[in-house]
Amino acid sequence: MPPTWLLASLSLAVAFALALVWRAWAIRRGVLDAPDDRRLHDTPTPRGGGIGIALVLLVAAAWLGDGRGWFVAGLVLCGGAGLIDDIRPLPPLAKGLLQALGAACLAAGFPLLPELWGVALGHLLAWVLVLVLVNFWNFMDGSNGLATSQAMLAALGLAALVPAAASVTWLAVALAAACLGFLPLNFPRARLFLGDVGSHVLGYALAALLLMAATPAGPRAWLLVLPVSAMVLDAGLTLLSRTRRRQVVWRAHREHLYQRAVAHGWSHAGICALYAGWSLAAIALALWLARQDPAWSLPGSVAGLVFGIIAYSLLGRAWPRPPATGSAPHGIPKA
Repeated sequence: MPPTWLLASLSLAVAFALALVWRAWAIRRGVLDAPDDRRLHDTPTPRGGGIGIALVLLVAAAWLGDGRGWFVAGLVLCGGAGLIDDIRPLPPLAKGLLQALGAACLAAGFPLLPELWGVALGHLLAWVLVLVLVNFWNFMDGSNGLATSQAMLAALGLAALVPAAASVTWLAVALAAACLGFLPLNFPRARLFLGDVGSHVLGYALAALLLMAATPAGPRAWLLVLPVSAMVLDAGLTLLSRTRRRQVVWRAHREHLYQRAVAHGWSHAGICALYAGWSLAAIALALWLARQDPAWSLPGSVAGLVFGIIAYSLLGRAWPRPPATGSAPHGIPKA
């Protein structure tokens, strides 16, 4: 296994270089996100730049050890679904099927805590986890730098919680460095979007890290939810709110907390900083709890999530949701 510093340097450089190449190709081919009333940007912008992150992870997977074949197969399916949709719109059913197959691959190689739930239920829970994170990161990819910076912080936080798990550290470093390589093209001004290929790959990779870290974390596995809590709570609570109000949940909207903040005058940089602060606080809490008696892991994690729910509610009152949008299929708002 190459040294970590070399992995980080190459991942950063390759992701940045491939993003530049893809941007030029996408502009020539017209692979662009056009502004509309559900998006947060006002100029046509090339999409699909997350393909560089995907390719970095495909190469890094060679050193993942057991289960790497399942990881690669799932990454190709989930990332491929996003890439096809970026280049030429994919029917929702076909896209969902590819996501489900990709999630099944990762779940086959990395069941969630089979020693706790049993093998069969561990596979099923892992499959659900992958689908949730792939789609939640896709829903939340709508403000400059947000999805990428959150994936970077979450990856590093997960690695810090299980420092003895070499495969988790390896994948986390590759993911975080690749995100850092992409960010200059997406933040503070977006010259390139991740696209669905990028958001799918980020959610998929984070699901892989959670599954790989869960067993080494042992009774402290509950802490692993905290590094991804900012994105999961915003996406999940918004989805629950729309379901409660009988909205069509897969249709485009601007009701996520970060979208409402922008509508009330917040800058993309301010949003990115707010969510980064949330995630850093959650990671700090997780690391502190990891040094305490394992019995505190579950109640401490629940307390952190409850605090996040309260913060979401208070900020939601400060940033009321906009009037309901129309009925076009869910196209993730881009910044």
